[in-house]
Amino acid sequence: MRPPIHIRRAMPGDRSAVTQLFRKSYPQLLPDDYSAPTLRAVLPHITMAQPGLLACGTYYLAQDDQGAVIGAGGWTDVSPARGVSREGEGHIRHVATHPSHLRRGIARDLIEHSLSAARDFGLNRMHCMSTLTARPFYEEMGFEAVGEIELTLAPGVHFPAVQMISEI
Repeated sequence: MRPPIHIRRAMPGDRSAVTQLFRKSYPQLLPDDYSAPTLRAVLPHITMAQPGLLACGTYYLAQDDQGAVIGAGGWTDVSPARGVSREGEGHIRHVATHPSHLRRGIARDLIEHSLSAARDFGLNRMHCMSTLTARPFYEEMGFEAVGEIELTLAPGVHFPAVQMISEI
């Protein structure tokens, strides 16, 4: 039986805990799918909690029974790439699970929680810019790959990803 987890809304004061989660998660989980030079370039950009997400009200934390942050993720009705979304569409945002808690359903719980909240908000389609590593997970969650993309994280810093979509 899996130990209980609690999902709650993230808040701006969670920035340090979420950044710590990302700094533990991404360097351990991405090396099988990304080159060392790519990771050296992108990790400084993807391992920082985004204040706007923490304050948006639709970004969530998974905590263990001791209160430790073991997962994070959520959704917005604003595109992370262009800032504008079509009516009824949203975007899964910055999902991560602590490496010592993988394969325990934490990311699944966060995505299910996010999709339920997005449906309640009136959305019917969800987009996701997945890492190459997470693509199989999102496919299991009902997302379909639309195509490979390259995210520009900063001038000259490009991150290969997969654009995915799901009807919710």
